[in-house]
Amino acid sequence: MSPRSEAIAAAANTVFSHNVDGWVGNRISDMVRFCDAFHEQADIRGDIAEIGIHHGKLFFILAAAARPDERCIAVDIFNNQSLNVDRSGNGDFGQFSTYIDTLFPHIRPQLNIIQGDSMSIPASAASKILGSEKIRLFSVDGGHTKHHVLNDMCIAQEMLAGGGFVLLDDFLGPHWPGVTEGFFEYMKTLNRRLAPFMIFENKLFLTTFSEHAAVLAAVREFIEREHGDEIHHRWRYVELCGFKALGCY
Repeated sequence: MSPRSEAIAAAANTVFSHNVDGWVGNRISDMVRFCDAFHEQADIRGDIAEIGIHHGKLFFILAAAARPDERCIAVDIFNNQSLNVDRSGNGDFGQFSTYIDTLFPHIRPQLNIIQGDSMSIPASAASKILGSEKIRLFSVDGGHTKHHVLNDMCIAQEMLAGGGFVLLDDFLGPHWPGVTEGFFEYMKTLNRRLAPFMIFENKLFLTTFSEHAAVLAAVREFIEREHGDEIHHRWRYVELCGFKALGCY
């Protein structure tokens, strides 16, 4: 594995072994390694961002993919839980900061922490507010209402680098139907450039339209290389909003 691939695997091991609270599948780090390797090969550059941090379980895995000159942007209402209208998550800034200091102090110089509601970030002003020109890995895991998803997907769309990846949390999740409703409304009415290519461990992965075919081929090759025959009995091609994608159960 490359040094960053090793760092991603190590970050995943750290958050699981230290019981960092959060809802992250135990193989998501594999797909983060895929995303980063694809970006390295294609020389795609950009920052790392997540809307909806909770205590940072996924954020720390994503941040491990950052190059030294890339920012790691964390957006959450944290302790202002009066804004958590659907009670999705329960971000705690003190706990997040403790994990940074004790487990991941090396990322401090690259961090940009925004304590606030993503609903207050207009997509047109997202670059200025987030302090980033473009983002290559963007996790959308904030409010799980239809309106939050519409808002946050628009922010991700505006900020995403060509060939970058969006990870939408709880897609098709039975406890959070607003996410799925918001995604389909986004695709029908607001989408300009994103295409889904994979459904895996409660997350929907999207990339930019022009890179969709190359990404889909690359992720299948990665799955076959990393997990062999699994591609034939746990995965299948599906069609989602007119796009070919790989789905895993």
